[in-house]
Amino acid sequence: MAQAVAFLRESPFWYFLARRDLECSAQTLSRVIESLQHRTAELSLPIHYPREHASAWAALLQLFEMAQPHQGVAGRFGYEMMHAGFDGVFRPKGFSKQVLSRLLGNLRTPAFPSRTRDQTVADTFLVNAMQLTDDPVREALSRVEALDRRYAGGIMESCLTDDVMLSLGAEAVRPPEDLWETTVMEYLRRRPGFIRRQFSNVDSWLFE
Repeated sequence: MAQAVAFLRESPFWYFLARRDLECSAQTLSRVIESLQHRTAELSLPIHYPREHASAWAALLQLFEMAQPHQGVAGRFGYEMMHAGFDGVFRPKGFSKQVLSRLLGNLRTPAFPSRTRDQTVADTFLVNAMQLTDDPVREALSRVEALDRRYAGGIMESCLTDDVMLSLGAEAVRPPEDLWETTVMEYLRRRPGFIRRQFSNVDSWLFE
């Protein structure tokens, strides 16, 4: 049993999963982000969803959804290896921990009392993947301390109460079908011995 789940404690597995997730979800996320841009314009909201920024948030939330059922087996070391693997894909270093921290905080305190877990994951994407159109240098809107709180709250409420936005957010954070299962099988097929895993360029045995 321990051998069967050992890959959960290997950073190359999580790196492989993240790379595959970005590749498999790219077309869907491109369409969803374009639709979000169109909808925010329809609602006259002064925000946009930068493609790279929004794609990173969506992909990481997808990855955490796939990882969540396995966290007990992976343990603390597996948790650290997960983030180490994700750090090889997403920048800056530590970004995946920031996303997970924001997600867990939102799950503890949802935007609205009636929110389900799935809705809260989508909320997390919609709020954190956006940026203000009138200040491209400003960080994501979630940093409301830099804004008038009533102004920021009004924008967020408009996003989180609009059925079209909610539907697009839910689609953005939905993992590609069967990605976990196919990635596990492919990783185990490619996985070399301990020495090569530890001391070689992982791309040489994961993607070549």
